Amino acid sequence: MTLSLRPADAHDFAFCESLSRRNMATYLAVRGIAWDPERFRSSWAQFENLVILAGSDAVGLLRLLSEDDALGLRDLQLVPERQCQGIGTWALRQAQGFAIGRGLRCVQLRVYAENPARALYARLGFAVEAVVDGTVHMAWPVPPRGAE
Repeated sequence: MTLSLRPADAHDFAFCESLSRRNMATYLAVRGIAWDPERFRSSWAQFENLVILAGSDAVGLLRLLSEDDALGLRDLQLVPERQCQGIGTWALRQAQGFAIGRGLRCVQLRVYAENPARALYARLGFAVEAVVDGTVHMAWPVPPRGAE
C-alpha cells in the first residue's frame, strides 16, 4: 500500500467534513455537544488540510495548524474500514517530520480521554502534558538536531 498526502481542496471539503463528523459523533454525544458545521467550515481556511491517500483512494484527513513554535495536530481522521492498518502511524510520522523540517519545538494535540488513539500517540512518543475536562493534552518534542 502506497500512502501519500496531498493538500485538500474545495472538492474535498464534503468528504473531510463528513468523515470528521462521523468519527467524532460518539465523543461529542457523550459530552452533549452538537456537531457545528460552521465551526468546521471556518477552521477549513485556517488549517493546513491534507487528504491521506492509499494509492488513489482518499482514506483520511490530517489537519495541522502552526501554533507559535509548535505544530498543532488539530485533526487526524481515517475512514473506519482503514483504521488499524498503520495509516495513522504513518500520518503521525509525517506530522513529526513536518515539525522537524519547519524547525518547530514540538507537535501538540488534544484527544478525548476515552479515545483509543491515545495509545498510538503514546507509542509514538507523545507525552501527557495536562488533562482538562476529559481532554488529554499531549506533545511530542522535536529531537535536538542530529538526534533524529
